[in-house]
Amino acid sequence: MATRWDNAIIARLAAGDRCTDDFCGAVLVCSWPMPPEVALAYAKLSASLRAALPPEAYIYPASTLHCTVATLRAFTGGPLDADARRRLVAAWTPVLEAARRAPEWPKGEFQLRMGPPTLEGAAGIFRYEDSDGAVWAMRRCLEAAIVAAGGVPAIGGGDRSSAKPLPSFAVAPPPHLPDIVHSTAVRWSAEPPDREAAHAAFGRVAASWAPLDITVQGARAVFESTPYMHMPYGDEDGAGAHVFWEEDAPRREHG
Repeated sequence: MATRWDNAIIARLAAGDRCTDDFCGAVLVCSWPMPPEVALAYAKLSASLRAALPPEAYIYPASTLHCTVATLRAFTGGPLDADARRRLVAAWTPVLEAARRAPEWPKGEFQLRMGPPTLEGAAGIFRYEDSDGAVWAMRRCLEAAIVAAGGVPAIGGGDRSSAKPLPSFAVAPPPHLPDIVHSTAVRWSAEPPDREAAHAAFGRVAASWAPLDITVQGARAVFESTPYMHMPYGDEDGAGAHVFWEEDAPRREHG
């Protein structure tokens, strides 16, 4: 049986529902918000995608684009109240600090190359070349720090049955380390009437994308209080309000 493309949460977002208080995840991300040159190029691409794809396609706003280094707690696990968020920060901050102190953790800026998007079933994504190997280095450091703290991360898209949360924050789902570097641009609020036609239309638009080399300033841990990084913000300061840890920065209070 073919995997369904439609996504009930995306249908809510497409209808303007922010899913307030229904979900809360925590993710370690980089290149969020994206630099202006990415936002400008993406604005042109997203306009072309809206014109070419069927109305069931949901095109992500530029403000949501990011690269996930690790999912500390997936938003699909449901909401977290203020006390649970404080406990999550208390549990994960020493793990993130331990990973950052590891000799292999990248120091300073690093480079990613943003390739053309591809439609991979239920999602259209940009894949990145990890030009300096920095994202993979961060993931290796995080894996070691999570295991040292008593957790077991799931890795990639395989079996997750052996993964477990940190003992200091034993709230499912457990952490996850992706095995690709990517940003999602398209999902589906409902099944498209013709998948083959949707693939062809997506491919025609994607062919117009010229790869972009991006300078990244490091990683930051964020409360994903709206699914798929749709938290509202107007500028860098607004985005920062969702951050609870970042490299070489004072700890933020969340309550």
